Amino acid sequence: MAAASIPITSLPWHHSVSLPSPTTSITVNNDRYFSNHPTILLIKQCSNSKQLKQIHAQMLRNGLFSDPFSASTLVSAFSMSSFQGVDYAHKLFDQIPKPNIYTWNVLIRAYSSSQVPVQSLLIFTRMLYRCDQVLPNKFTYPFVIKAAAELLDMRVGEVLHGMAVKMSLGSDVFILNSLIHFYASCGCLDSAYRVFLNIPVRDVVSWNTIITGFAQGDRPDEAIELFREMQTSLKPDKVTMMSVLTACTKKLDLEIGRWVHSNIERNGIGGSLNLNNALLDMYTKCGSLEDAKKLFNKMPEKDIVSWTTMIVGYAKSGNYITARKHFDTMPNQDIAAWNALISAYEQNGNPKEALAIFNELQVSNEPKPDAVTFVSTLSACAQVGAIYMGGWIHGYIKKHGVKLSCHLITSLIDMYSKCGDLNKALEVFYSVDDKDVFIWSAMVAGLAMHGHGRDAIDLFKKMQEVNVKPNAVTFTNLLCACSHTGLVEEGRDFFKKMQPVYGVVPGVKHYACMVDMLGRAGHLDEAIELIKAMPMPPLASVWGALLGACKLHGNVEVAEQASSHLLELEPWNHGAYVLMSNIYAKSGKWDKVAMLRKRMKYIGLKKEPGCSSIEVDASFHEFVVGDNTHPQSKRIYAKLNEISEKLKSMGYEPNRSQVLQCVEEEDMQEQALHLHSEKLAIAFGLISLKQAQPIRIMKNLRVCGDCHNVAKLISKLYNKEIFLRDRYRFHHFKAGDCSCKDYW
Repeated sequence: MAAASIPITSLPWHHSVSLPSPTTSITVNNDRYFSNHPTILLIKQCSNSKQLKQIHAQMLRNGLFSDPFSASTLVSAFSMSSFQGVDYAHKLFDQIPKPNIYTWNVLIRAYSSSQVPVQSLLIFTRMLYRCDQVLPNKFTYPFVIKAAAELLDMRVGEVLHGMAVKMSLGSDVFILNSLIHFYASCGCLDSAYRVFLNIPVRDVVSWNTIITGFAQGDRPDEAIELFREMQTSLKPDKVTMMSVLTACTKKLDLEIGRWVHSNIERNGIGGSLNLNNALLDMYTKCGSLEDAKKLFNKMPEKDIVSWTTMIVGYAKSGNYITARKHFDTMPNQDIAAWNALISAYEQNGNPKEALAIFNELQVSNEPKPDAVTFVSTLSACAQVGAIYMGGWIHGYIKKHGVKLSCHLITSLIDMYSKCGDLNKALEVFYSVDDKDVFIWSAMVAGLAMHGHGRDAIDLFKKMQEVNVKPNAVTFTNLLCACSHTGLVEEGRDFFKKMQPVYGVVPGVKHYACMVDMLGRAGHLDEAIELIKAMPMPPLASVWGALLGACKLHGNVEVAEQASSHLLELEPWNHGAYVLMSNIYAKSGKWDKVAMLRKRMKYIGLKKEPGCSSIEVDASFHEFVVGDNTHPQSKRIYAKLNEISEKLKSMGYEPNRSQVLQCVEEEDMQEQALHLHSEKLAIAFGLISLKQAQPIRIMKNLRVCGDCHNVAKLISKLYNKEIFLRDRYRFHHFKAGDCSCKDYW
């Protein structure tokens, strides 16, 4: 939540109004003469706002509302009831001429837990302007500090901290506990810890708040250390253990997790459903499904969280059959369970299965999909290029009035971009008025992958004009845009300004983008110098970028160094072997190609087979090199032969350097190129789609140079638009040209 704009610096304690002494009486009327009045007793029995309003009317008629205690009781009932009538309580409050401190605190407390915590601060400000009548006390500050925490307003919280100290309330444990929570919520864990150390006598809440702060603030080691320290003076409770389990889960430390579990049992804290669910989550994320299964089977009570945690755990471990069985045996399959299954498949490399489950959900009609369902399903659509399914979801969202959250908008932009419809992605982007950094970053990424580097830079500039601060993801996408379009000077400039101008520290991904950009442009020496100057050890992505650049420019010597570093980090990286094979083949060093192939065979590595998919009438068709399993194989190969003859008549010559084996006969080399998966997919598209429909193909590997040339020629020969997305970017072929301008 964004920080509220509160005129905190113009509050009365900064000007001429003096705060009363803490010893001054601060309650206007503590008279409880009417506490046993029948009408007041009825307030506690009300179960809805209608009944309370009837009592309000009766109190106005009999004059009872003019009594401060009676009025405050009614305000409290509206504010703190389960039916949350805080707005009505506010109207009642405004009718009280001299509300007592209890009434002020009740309203401040209610708003601090509401959807509009800023109102809590505004009411507090009103109280200060009336400090001649009433003064904040130790019960006021915890709730107004909570409101500041909800708003993440550091400036307001620090002022409140200073006020509490000035009023001699700086040692009150309730206020100090609230301040710990406030500073931790704002990400100032060191400040939170200093407050914790200054508490004279710490209670369980003090310990729980600081442990929770460190656990949720990505400092799990310190959270666990604080837990150990706590045990020397106080007995932990369920809240403590929940926070410690969060820390264990973030550390992915199974040993410590088991120790915490035994600690729970030893202290007799177990049995809680929430605590058991936290243990399940810890075990599944730390990779011990056996421990999770034992606990799940022993749990006396299970809810949807328990079941879905197990489903996700099985799916993440690759045990999809058990995950599905678990789902099928659930007593109640609500939308959260469906979402868990769809998300588990989508996030673990099985997007087609995720889409199949989404189709099942649609057929079942119950329950109805929600925003979470659509985010996961759109991500699956993006992975496989399912533009028809993605478009259908977009239509469903519009038709049923599903609220477009920033996350959902980002997913739609990402889906359309990755499915090849950049115009539709831009349409979604410009239809939104309030765009967060993730929406802007997603659109920059879309323009980058489609080779629109200049447009990506222009969009970044517009982002600055509307004061949206870029983050690390924004710069990754921006540098990719520069890399894909050869905008070296612009890329260098953005990289240099990241930290000093934008406050974003360059990470490994940014260095990898820079190495890729410099390498593509032929600046290999500069790329090597940049790697040497990195403040962190270069990861595989950096050496992979350098190796890819060496392939483009045929630099065998640097390639050998890069591949050596890459294989040292990832000995099983088959891509490194394939790239080196390409480089050796391009330079005619077939003996070294054979040596690499022999080494791969010896250690059991296989080249990832090229696979291309095409969506026709909402159905997916996949092809691998030399594929003859498709029902229409005869027609596909007939079309390929037709294409081949027409291309030859145009003067086309196969680029035999793209053949990775040492195949001496020229006709065999040509045949190997002829059978590449993307060519099979293009041929199928030509015989299956209408003339006006573009061909959209997804390939799992980088498209080879020969297939790239052929696609350009086919787009001109058959007057057909072809969108080909490979592992790194989009190629839009039209009228004999490609959007990448042969720079990829």
